[in-house]
Amino acid sequence: MKKKSILIIEDEEEIAYLINNRLDKSLYTVTIAFDGEEAMKLLLKNSYDLVTVDIMLPKVNGLEICRYISNHRAETLMLVVSALNQEDDIVKGYDYGADDYISKPFSPKELALKIQAMFRRSAVQKNPSVVIQKHFTLNEEEFSIALNGFNIKFTPSEYFIVKTLAKYPQKVFSRDDLAQVIYDNGLGELTHRSIDSHIAHIRKKCHALNASKRYIKTVQGLGYTFHAH
Repeated sequence: MKKKSILIIEDEEEIAYLINNRLDKSLYTVTIAFDGEEAMKLLLKNSYDLVTVDIMLPKVNGLEICRYISNHRAETLMLVVSALNQEDDIVKGYDYGADDYISKPFSPKELALKIQAMFRRSAVQKNPSVVIQKHFTLNEEEFSIALNGFNIKFTPSEYFIVKTLAKYPQKVFSRDDLAQVIYDNGLGELTHRSIDSHIAHIRKKCHALNASKRYIKTVQGLGYTFHAH
């Protein structure tokens, strides 16, 4: 089995090596960048299966790195590892495309388990394409959804939200329901604000494909529902 490639972006050497030492080298090939500039050079030259990103980095801010990965390396999983642990900080991390967020100080075992869960959920399926509605196809391998043959690429968290809504059209899902879906798929805990942020990103991506159609609708005071037609 081919090893997964992981890039650790962390300016505190002790923490970087703590993460590195916890990862199973029989499963992962690990590279470390100790500042944002070094990380960007590596990301421009190489692709990685997963990146851990500290927010407060010298030279290039971690959020800018997240933005770059989200825009140019959408297939790369992102785990933010940061001492910034207020709700606004966590929401901002997800806004910039993070798939999960863990606060410092953290348990190395928990971090390793998060990474395992993220890879498990993104594992290649034997039959990745699943048609759940007419003209509406899910690709489990690429975390993409095809509408009338045109692909929309989502982060894993966004994908599971859309998948859940689309499988049960016109059923209303509360923010708690959607947060539970994310948690059950090993992608961490999301607040109501984080769910709203994910919905906004999903709508923006769908809007780019079809500006006249609003696939996800808000049900005031209750949550969200999906309309494919």
